[in-house]
Amino acid sequence: MTVDPDSRLQLLLSERENALGAWLEANVQLSSALDHLRQLHATKAEALKARWISPHQLAQFRRWEKEMVKPTDYRTIANYTQHRNIIASIDQRWDGVITVAQVEVDRATNDLAVATADLLSTMPVALASELTGLSVRRLSTIARATANTHPAS
Repeated sequence: MTVDPDSRLQLLLSERENALGAWLEANVQLSSALDHLRQLHATKAEALKARWISPHQLAQFRRWEKEMVKPTDYRTIANYTQHRNIIASIDQRWDGVITVAQVEVDRATNDLAVATADLLSTMPVALASELTGLSVRRLSTIARATANTHPAS
């Protein structure tokens, strides 16, 4: 029995089209997840700003917390304590939501890597590079990383 070359070509083109569609959908999902995460961070920043916590003050507070070095003069200690209470309440309100959004970004990033590897399985890297706008080197890196974490079934 011989295989019709035209039907093989149609199958290959259909696989390429499906893989490209899945890649585009994964791209949209990642973009949407990133936008949502950015919006949450911006909303948290606005909540801090509404409570009169400037980005500079927040950065100073985070340094104090990270380094476990607390201010020593009375005025700064009072300021630190006040900021700690305000920042802690806002962190408590927003950090869980932001963590969930970050998990969604991570999942979408992984889905895009898998879709990229699937796309590469249907066409030469140079063609995939031209269609996606990603460099051949970047596509090859994604394909290797995906192969290491998602072995073929």
